[in-house]
Amino acid sequence: MGPLCDDGIPSDNNEIYKARGFEGENNMGKLTMQLARFMTQECGWTLQVCDSGNLGYSGGIREQQMKFKAPHPLNMIAPLIMIELRQVGYIEVNGENKDDIFNKLSGFFKSTWKAETIKNDPDYCDLKFSTSAFHKRGGEGENNMGLRTMELVDFMVKKCQWTMVTCNTGNFGRKGDKREQQLIFRNDEFVQHGIDHLMVELRTVGYIEINGMHDAEDLKPHLIEFLTTQWGCKEYTKYFWESDAKFCDLKYTAPAKLIHTDGLLNNLGLLTIRLSQFLAPHGWQLLLCNSGSMTPNPNNAPNTLYREQQIKFTRSTPEKVYVFAENNGFYQF
Repeated sequence: MGPLCDDGIPSDNNEIYKARGFEGENNMGKLTMQLARFMTQECGWTLQVCDSGNLGYSGGIREQQMKFKAPHPLNMIAPLIMIELRQVGYIEVNGENKDDIFNKLSGFFKSTWKAETIKNDPDYCDLKFSTSAFHKRGGEGENNMGLRTMELVDFMVKKCQWTMVTCNTGNFGRKGDKREQQLIFRNDEFVQHGIDHLMVELRTVGYIEINGMHDAEDLKPHLIEFLTTQWGCKEYTKYFWESDAKFCDLKYTAPAKLIHTDGLLNNLGLLTIRLSQFLAPHGWQLLLCNSGSMTPNPNNAPNTLYREQQIKFTRSTPEKVYVFAENNGFYQF
């Protein structure tokens, strides 16, 4: 990673951290996987969470947090791979080509998302594709990154038998409307866990979007009842100018009293906990949660933010199902 000063800071960070162009290209994913490979396969530690953030005038200053937990010997033989979905039209892959995963991903991207392989810069990523599968519309941040993310998760966990370790989002650009999604998978072979996944997105502009419902048909009536009865939501009715393009599996309009915003304050964290408490006795446990924001008018209203919360759930095994007791606590059976 280059020479370091006495305080541990790189003497020339340009030798390590790279970025170029106006579409957010960077090598943070590449560096993340280099560190993850060292921590897992040489030190034996378990990668638990990877989270990213965007700072600066155009969201181009990246920060990456990686959390590891106590060592386990299987980490030394279980490879990791990171897949980055970038709304500007690219897919980037970093990690080891174990189990012929590069060819499997190439086939999936080309057949499902009409992607094309393009030449990669090895300083930035190991494999790169261009695609027009990532869409957005309107001025409120509507996009289909959640839908595409769950399609990729299904392919990796059900077709390839890899486990999703972590997933996070980023907001690049002056408005923060150029979404970036990072997903890391691990090849656990016979100890794979978390087959079924569900994503719920809470958006302060007044919408709740759900993806992955094909994994949760048994949950669907209960979830709809919760959204409509307890939260007072209504099924979204599209405007006359909207196309029929699918952006999510289910979409609901939230009442004004549900999602509270006051300047930089919001209640998305509270709603996340309420939703998790509801889903737990139905056999779905909270797996990951991350947030993002976009600024629709950065020049004239820089403090007007549209917040977004992505909440990922996975189906629990029977011994991990929690029941919501009458005293508003959980007990396990």
